[in-house]
Amino acid sequence: MQKIKELIKTQLEDLFVDIQKLVKKSLDRQPFLPEVLTQDMQQKIDQQIAERWHDIKDSADCLSQDLSRAEQAELMQFTEDEFNNRRKQFNQNVDKKSYRIRLNPHTKRIVLPRKIESTESRLEQGHLHIQVVKELRQYWQDSFEYCVEPKYLWGNLCLSFIYISGCADEQHLITIQKQLQDAIELGTDLNCFWLYHSDYQRITNPLVLHYRVENSQYGNDVEQGKLYQWKHVFFNPYAQFILQYLKKLKATQKEFRLLQSVEDCILESLSNIGRKKSLGDLQYQIKRRGFRAFNDVQMVLEFNPNLSIDIFLSNVLQQEINTVALRPSEFGLLWNNECNQVIEPENHPIHFEQEQLHPEVPTAQSKLQTIPYELMLFDQKKRKGQKVERLDKKRNKEERTLRFWQEIRRVLEKKMRDANTEEKSLIEAQLRLIHWLVHLKKRGLQLSTIESYLGSFAKEFIFEIWLNKLDLKQQSIDDYEDLYRQLLKYSSERDAQATQREAVKGKTSRKMHQTAEYRFGRLKDFHQFCIDNFNAPEVLVLQNSSFKHLQICNARLVSPLLFGKLLEKLEHLSQEPTASEWVDHLSCLKLMYLLSYRTGLRLNEVRCLKIQDIICPELLYKEKENTAFNNITLHIQNNSYRRLKTQSANRQIPLKIALSEHEFLVVQHYIQHRYEQYLFNQQDDLLFSVNHRVLTDQCISKITVELFNQILGMHHGFSFHTLRHSAANYLAITLLGSKEMIKTYTDCPWVKAKKMRDLLFGVKARAHEEIIQHKWQVLASWMGHSSIEQTASNYLHVLDLLAVDRIYNSPCIISKKVLEQCFGPVNSSTEYINLNRYTQQQKWFNSYQQTQPVMIAGRQEKKFSIENSTLTPFQRLISLRDGRSSEDIQAQEWMQRCQFMSTKWMDPKNFNLKTNYVSNKNLDVGWFDELYDKAKKLTRSDEIIPLLDLHNQHDKGKDIPKELNVVNALKVLLLFGKLRKNFLHFQCIKKDDEQQIANFIAGIEPIIGDHLNLDKQNYPVNLKVLERTVKFSFQRVVGPNKKNVTLLVIFNLMLKIMQEDELWLK
Repeated sequence: MQKIKELIKTQLEDLFVDIQKLVKKSLDRQPFLPEVLTQDMQQKIDQQIAERWHDIKDSADCLSQDLSRAEQAELMQFTEDEFNNRRKQFNQNVDKKSYRIRLNPHTKRIVLPRKIESTESRLEQGHLHIQVVKELRQYWQDSFEYCVEPKYLWGNLCLSFIYISGCADEQHLITIQKQLQDAIELGTDLNCFWLYHSDYQRITNPLVLHYRVENSQYGNDVEQGKLYQWKHVFFNPYAQFILQYLKKLKATQKEFRLLQSVEDCILESLSNIGRKKSLGDLQYQIKRRGFRAFNDVQMVLEFNPNLSIDIFLSNVLQQEINTVALRPSEFGLLWNNECNQVIEPENHPIHFEQEQLHPEVPTAQSKLQTIPYELMLFDQKKRKGQKVERLDKKRNKEERTLRFWQEIRRVLEKKMRDANTEEKSLIEAQLRLIHWLVHLKKRGLQLSTIESYLGSFAKEFIFEIWLNKLDLKQQSIDDYEDLYRQLLKYSSERDAQATQREAVKGKTSRKMHQTAEYRFGRLKDFHQFCIDNFNAPEVLVLQNSSFKHLQICNARLVSPLLFGKLLEKLEHLSQEPTASEWVDHLSCLKLMYLLSYRTGLRLNEVRCLKIQDIICPELLYKEKENTAFNNITLHIQNNSYRRLKTQSANRQIPLKIALSEHEFLVVQHYIQHRYEQYLFNQQDDLLFSVNHRVLTDQCISKITVELFNQILGMHHGFSFHTLRHSAANYLAITLLGSKEMIKTYTDCPWVKAKKMRDLLFGVKARAHEEIIQHKWQVLASWMGHSSIEQTASNYLHVLDLLAVDRIYNSPCIISKKVLEQCFGPVNSSTEYINLNRYTQQQKWFNSYQQTQPVMIAGRQEKKFSIENSTLTPFQRLISLRDGRSSEDIQAQEWMQRCQFMSTKWMDPKNFNLKTNYVSNKNLDVGWFDELYDKAKKLTRSDEIIPLLDLHNQHDKGKDIPKELNVVNALKVLLLFGKLRKNFLHFQCIKKDDEQQIANFIAGIEPIIGDHLNLDKQNYPVNLKVLERTVKFSFQRVVGPNKKNVTLLVIFNLMLKIMQEDELWLK
């Protein structure tokens, strides 16, 4: 392109030299008035100039045949601009009477419609790339000639990123190449990390490269006025290998830098690999189309049977989906446990605020009456009854305008007292605009300038407030971001329409106040005024110094560990003397945190939940105090306290699959408590209200930021909305990630993740979950979005990691011979080596200062606690097991007894344990966990865990059966029972043993009910035979079918035995 431009400049210079000679020659030939050319002479010169111009234009068209349409248009525009600049200079230097060049070229280019590629042509292109990657793999495996030419090595490295890692964007490859080259040259950190935690040593653990690329419209990092987008890419083994060889070149004082373009080095590498037809075709396409030749390279990954990447993640790799990764500092804070440093927080008092929300019942008439208010500020025409128009006509316009603003403000403030919620929002918006206008006038701005300021965005601002039912006093940061993005979008659209109108009229100049840049500056000034005077939050979209239609994503995630710290700080806050009157409100806030963190609810979605928004039949028809709820569903819909952002936000969220067992139990208890209050006072229908009042959203936001300040220090960027971001990403990993991803990055057990997928995708669809696309729409619908693209660009920051999770497992084979040629002797008995495992095992490859995610699953963190008096013994036991009630002394004693029983019954080596051994700390806790897990698997969907009703009794003894035969049966089970597979065994060695077995049967059969049968094998016992083992099994009867649930029943009986203190007397 640059060479063509230089050639065109030379041709134009020659043209204007010839024009000067032609004009001078024509003047010299005239017999009279030599300073003026005749009309005929001027027409001849015009014709000759036009002919020469068309020759230059045709030459430019010919030279640009190999360029893209956009480049061809750019070149023609450059040619015309160069001609016009020289024409203006020529006309200024000559006498106006002699001759002036009239030709003003303006080529109207007919833009052909974009050619839609057929499926067949795309498949052919995909087949070409598949053939290319086969040739590349074969070459890298056997014939890789590692020469010392950097251009060749960098080309192969880029090809590995294109075909193995799926990164085929030119700008991203340039950024990656520069980062790797700088790391070699300066010895800096590569920002690499292993995808899975360190416990995964027996599987391939892919290496991920963290980098940032400049992006003019979308990103999550601003530095020196430039916007950057952070990304992750699979650092494939071939790329690692080539990088090690480049480092070897540097160590031997040889040239390793890339001095050419990435495109040139790729062409060099392809030409050196071999004369294969597929490689030749690809070289031709690169020369012809540039990096557009790799548009369909994702088919290599999609059609690979060893991989499981779907179309959406393939589009993520091709940079066709806007998404950002966390910055390295935030990634380390999230998953590498770097938030353990002690922060000495400044002591900022938290001011609590509550409000009583009033239901709004807008009528059609009231809605119609709100429409004039949005135009009231802009209408200064004379109206009857308006005092503002009774001014002396001789007064100047500025005074009349100021009086008009003051009168409008007075009327609106008076109207505010009796207005409903919708009218108040419009009035508040107009009042803020009026205050801003008065502020501008006090700054000394001219009235005409202020009116330009107002007209640049105010009408769209008022319209958006009315259309979306926005309340500026209740707006969160996210709401402001959406509002201003929409206003800036209007600005861009108005600019585009104006440009199109001007192009039709042939104009090129526009007034400054009509530009999007001007409107951006005025909107920025208005919001800064709102920050200073109305406590509005700062927003990222307005922090750029100049206008661009851009999106800055506030990428932050809260890890389960950090969430536990947040709850712990909230617990400490509730214990402070200044918060003594707000304890109930803070307890509600803790539940709001939980629901937002697990389900992704927005602040006002969870704050304004009503009792009527809860779908739970057990609330209406519960028979017992501790009835287990099958599910609790939250219906997120418009109600009398808040309006949803969009129609897509209307959704239902099942809590059973979103919360852990304990968290679901906490929510269940609270809902039961609020429902009982609601039955007595149905006016108090907000779920999280305390005496008809709830915390204001601004108070909740301030508390949340202050709690994060105490954990992370200042300037962290975390807010309540970060909990919604976290929910979106953890749901994406749970629903769409591998088992290793889930265990590394979430606290969700793999069994629960599979249940979530069965419920949301369907059991049959789960068999093909790797390729079906509907799963992404499920995630978007859960978050309240109309499309997954919206969710990805605003919330999902782990899509790159999910893509790596799907593509890394393709074998990267290299021969032992090539390894030895490059790095010396190799300790391997096989001829071919898989680099996936080899690079992971060799210490000399670990030179990237990699970080390693810390496994989240199984870690103990601060969670919700509830009073022991509200928990059943079973719940108290599991709460202690999960580390949530370590101070429960009674539960500690029960856990010791359960560990003793499970070890004695299930471990053949410890059958003879005595009850005085119960407090021994050497008992293996694994037996209790195994029994508990097996019991859970036998639990029906309508049960919490156990089958019998014994565990539902409180530890007050009045409701526990005390019959002597039951106690004797439990004692027999404690002392003589054995669990072998799915049966309960008793040994009958002597006559007394037979009586003990009879006592067990007599005490157990009456309490198991009609839905269970006690099946007996080898009973009554024949004392004359050698085999005297009696086998019992408990069978659940469902119609004609039976199911062995022995382990579940034994777990129930163990819960009963642990509470019988008389059985444990020494």
